[in-house]
Amino acid sequence: MSTIWIGFFLAIVVLLIVARKDISLSLFLGSVVLGLTTIGATDTLKTLYQTIITPSYLWFSFALGLFPILGAVLKEIGAFDDLIENLRMGKKAFMAFSAALIGLLPVPGGALLSAPIIKKVGANLEKERSFIINIWFRHVLIMVYPIGPALLIPVKIANLSVYEVLPYLVPFFLIMIVLGYFFQLRGIEEDMQYEGDARPFKLVMPIFLILLPLVIDYCVKHFYTIEPEDMVLFFAVLVTLLLAMFIGKMDTKAIRKVTIGSKFWKFILLMMTMFMFIDVFGASGVGEKISALNVPAVVLCVLIGFLLAFVTGRTQLSASVVIPAYLAASSLSSMPLMVFATTFSGIFLGYVISPLHPCISVSLEYFDVKLDDAIKKMTPQTLVALAITIVIFIISS
Repeated sequence: MSTIWIGFFLAIVVLLIVARKDISLSLFLGSVVLGLTTIGATDTLKTLYQTIITPSYLWFSFALGLFPILGAVLKEIGAFDDLIENLRMGKKAFMAFSAALIGLLPVPGGALLSAPIIKKVGANLEKERSFIINIWFRHVLIMVYPIGPALLIPVKIANLSVYEVLPYLVPFFLIMIVLGYFFQLRGIEEDMQYEGDARPFKLVMPIFLILLPLVIDYCVKHFYTIEPEDMVLFFAVLVTLLLAMFIGKMDTKAIRKVTIGSKFWKFILLMMTMFMFIDVFGASGVGEKISALNVPAVVLCVLIGFLLAFVTGRTQLSASVVIPAYLAASSLSSMPLMVFATTFSGIFLGYVISPLHPCISVSLEYFDVKLDDAIKKMTPQTLVALAITIVIFIISS
């Protein structure tokens, strides 16, 4: 076995063990172990240094650091209470719908906007269950969201049109909903308590503040070219945050209390160490080793796609390895539609449950859930979905 494979497996072991105590530390140590065993000490230091001085990474990480503050402010000014009290649904439907709706925001940290809602509505649920509901349902719509990068980039790599693949993804979208209901929502009592009549106008402010970062980010990027692009996201969230504080008439003392209580620095550190691991992974040669494996198509596309997404937390990175490998092995210029749908489903499942997935990382912090407990609880429904995906791949090939 080559040192690249040894280094890769050692890094994963370090990542999973240390993550039980501290996710940021596990990412950093995993990066160091992977780098030292594959590219050497000098190149590892160069790669890590390049990561921490990359402007897009810094803007992205600081933008993410604003999201827990925004979530805490929206909670403080009563925006989430207004949403809960006036979006009249049963508890199960509300938890699933609110997480999915906010999940459509194509910005990092969205899990920190839906998490307070799930936590409040599911106050009597065990924290691991609330965590999974937030993670699972906030991603069901992303799977078929035609303008989301999670889908757009793999479609581009496969040389397909996003709109021609959507019908083939719908069955996997429905499978995720059914499994999410069966494993997590089933059995929850419909005990939503509402006081007085619904006031639909009260929904305007929270929905406006939740969507405002997306609107600003999209409009600025649509009409102007600004580099790095993540700087736009940072200021979009900052403007929304300041506006929310103004609407809530928060004084300096309240702002300071909410900001410190959000522990925003943890999320900045988390993102930077995640980028360290991804950059070292890219330089290590592991991706090339995986693409060179001579394995059946279902193993390459679904299983390796799942595992690679799991250990990197990126659909794009996994797709950039397995899809070109499949196209090269099959001598095709574009991927068959059902092969793509099953491949993307496997990748997406690995991405959803990955410890390196930002939503997982920040939600673990928010719900105060241990990584191994979270993975253990999410494994059954994920494996069922993966097994169904494998069967469909084999039947359709």
